[in-house]
Amino acid sequence: MKKELIGEGSEKYMKLFGWDSSPFVFKILPDLFVGYESEMQSLIGSLSNGSKFTLILGPTGSGKTTMMKNMINKIQGYARVFYVPKPPNDPDDWKRIFAEIVRPGFLSRLFSRPKMHDITIYEIGEWVNKRSRGKRLLLLVDECHESTQESLEWLRTLADQVENLSLVLAGLPVFEKKLSEELETFRRRIETRVELTNLTLTETRELIKKRIEWMGGEDVKPFASNSIQFIYDRTNGFPREILRVCNELVQQALDKNMSTIDPEFMLKSSLYEKRISIDSVEELPYRQRSILKILSCGAEMTPTQIVHEMDPKDYSDVGNAARSVNNILRRLSRDNMVTRERKGKAYKYKISPKFQTMFINT
Repeated sequence: MKKELIGEGSEKYMKLFGWDSSPFVFKILPDLFVGYESEMQSLIGSLSNGSKFTLILGPTGSGKTTMMKNMINKIQGYARVFYVPKPPNDPDDWKRIFAEIVRPGFLSRLFSRPKMHDITIYEIGEWVNKRSRGKRLLLLVDECHESTQESLEWLRTLADQVENLSLVLAGLPVFEKKLSEELETFRRRIETRVELTNLTLTETRELIKKRIEWMGGEDVKPFASNSIQFIYDRTNGFPREILRVCNELVQQALDKNMSTIDPEFMLKSSLYEKRISIDSVEELPYRQRSILKILSCGAEMTPTQIVHEMDPKDYSDVGNAARSVNNILRRLSRDNMVTRERKGKAYKYKISPKFQTMFINT
């Protein structure tokens, strides 16, 4: 697996850090999955008990795909496990996918009757049941938020028809809203729901450690232990952002031929926050400024509370507003303009003190 990533410049990585190559290129590595332990236990437990419909929700870069692929190695009792990176738009393509799940050996395929092209999508459920012979099947479908309504309706129908089939669907949070608005019958079938948010500071360190050791390094070196907090603050604990920031810091260290990445190095890096000016606030997009102004009262607020304080004309509906505000808050948090803290099941946001002063008397 490592050899696939070794390329031009690998000698420099080895000389400076002792690595085969960069550990932080974006690549799905299920064996290096970190965090979400309770969520993983919930998933495996429900599937082991025969749960029919399971849902995984999370923003881009939260680790949904890595979790699904890691789960494949842990789940027991299924005769066949099949992963679909993206649901087909054409419902008839489900016929091919379900046929692959129960694909027989070469000789059986050669002499099997009837042929697949003779079977309609209406008959595929019965066809799969005959060939699975009661064995447990698991189908994992990623990027479900991009699926068409018709395709999802057929998937639900086929899942109902196929005995001993468990279905795991993963998508952005908007997918649940899509099910509620367009396919309520499907939504009601969801037995287990898992939501991925972000890693903790400890889990962020563990992810960095695993990636580095995978490439032949030691612990979190070249990152000094007290530099992990900086990475966590810049990424909010989102796995894909952690990889991006670490990779950028490593590239800057390579350029400067420095073997240690510590807070002093980070102060001089391009990732360190720039000085604040009045103009920098005025140049922010309108909606970012609006949210900062709402938070400038000094109170901690959830995204929902912020939405209620906004001008209704800014968005077409409340759902659209909530999604947009969440995305903007993540961006503002990444730029250290707001801070956040988990309170119960929700996050509450507060404007950073240095930006608070920019909104006095405005």
